[in-house]
Amino acid sequence: MHTDEYEISIGREIALCRKMVRQLKDSLGRREKQYGMTTEAFLQALEEGCLSEQHHIQSWNQEYQELQYWQKILTEYEKALESLKWL
Repeated sequence: MHTDEYEISIGREIALCRKMVRQLKDSLGRREKQYGMTTEAFLQALEEGCLSEQHHIQSWNQEYQELQYWQKILTEYEKALESLKWL
């Protein structure tokens, strides 16, 4: 059964996901500026073992993983909202 409450709830979740994605992208952008490399270059160097184990490396990788998670959840909520519009 479809109600406006579903749309309102999903809309709130979408807003939260967008906020998290924006914050994580901003944080990754600051890291890129600070260390003079893109996140893609960082991940490549990490994969190749070219980086020493330091706290900022682990947190950068963790933020990237969190961004992937929130983007996935956002996509799922957007699809759910879209499917409600067809009911």
